[in-house]
Parts: sequence; structure tokens; C-alpha cells
Amino acid sequence: MSEKPNGPGRARDDTRQRILGAARSLFAIEGFDNTTVRQIAHAVGLTDAALYYHFKSKREILDAIWDLPVDGGVSRHRADGQFTHDQLDRIIDSAVDFTIANDRILRLMAREILRGDQTALALRQQSRSVMRRTLREHFLTIVDQDEADIRTEALVALLTGSSMRTQLSNGSAFPAAANEGEYRERTRRWARALARLDERQAG
Repeated sequence: MSEKPNGPGRARDDTRQRILGAARSLFAIEGFDNTTVRQIAHAVGLTDAALYYHFKSKREILDAIWDLPVDGGVSRHRADGQFTHDQLDRIIDSAVDFTIANDRILRLMAREILRGDQTALALRQQSRSVMRRTLREHFLTIVDQDEADIRTEALVALLTGSSMRTQLSNGSAFPAAANEGEYRERTRRWARALARLDERQAG
């Protein structure tokens, strides 16, 4: 017999999600080492013992937090004919939307990478790999492999550097700053300049 949608299992899942949300915020602000289980439990309105019912350790909480989509929807932009400015804009928008939606976890990821966390490093590399693969697939419709690699790396560096600079400048206000039309339009403009889509070699 299936479990009722509002039964004990649903309540347990909701509590887990609240724990992960609180931990994500605390880890991003205070850092993993400086955050205690007690702080997380208090933020959710639980006792330490009640939190340990859902997670065996603080590290287990962090491991659960890393379970995030790594492509941000970028991979859905498949190459269909020659790479166009409109296609590039849509890829850039997906990348910006992803950084806005996942600001806290990306900030946490950066902190943990600096601490040597291999899971965080692997996730960032995987995310960038999806971006590289998607952009390269599009560039190959207009230029040769070497040139596609060069332009791809230039765009990945732009997106990474632009979001990092805006995060450092705006702190927790990054989502609002990045969601402004000016930031998005500037990123698109720079991306178009680096992509040089009017300079085609293939065909």
C-alpha cells in the first residue's frame, strides 16, 4: 500500500529539506568548519538529537547539499544549424539564471574547494564540463576544432570571472545584482565579442 502524500514520509522529507536549507545558508556564510550542528538544529527548530535522526553527521549534511543539478539547463541548448547570436544569448541566460538560483551553494562550493574538498571540486569541474561541451558543440558548426576550443575556453572564463567578480562585489546581494538587466546585457555583449560568430570557417 502506497504512503499517503501527507504521511510520516512526507513530513520527514520536509524536515530534511529544511535542515539542508538552513545548513546551506549557514555553511555559505560561516563556512563548514565554523558552523555547528547545534546552530543548524536551532535554525530549523529542532534539538540536536532530532537532527541526528535525519543526518548522522555534519559531513553527511554537506554531502547531501552537493546533490544539485550541475548543468543549470545549459545542456538542453543543442546545436541545430550554424551557431547564432540568439542561441548564444539563450545559453548565457541559462548560465546566469543558474548562478542566481544557486548563489548560496556556489558560494559554499568555492569555500570548500579552497579547503580542499574534492567533492566540491569535482562538482565544479563537472558543471564547467557541461558548459564546455555545449559551447564547443555549437562552435563546431562554424569553426574548426582548435578554434572551437579557444572560443569555448574564452567564454567559460568570461562566465566564471564575471559571476565571481559580481559575487565578491555584492556579497549576499549577488542574486539581485545579477538579475538586473544591465548585468545580463553586459554579459551577453561580452560573450558575443568573444564568440566572434560572424567569423566563420566551416561550411
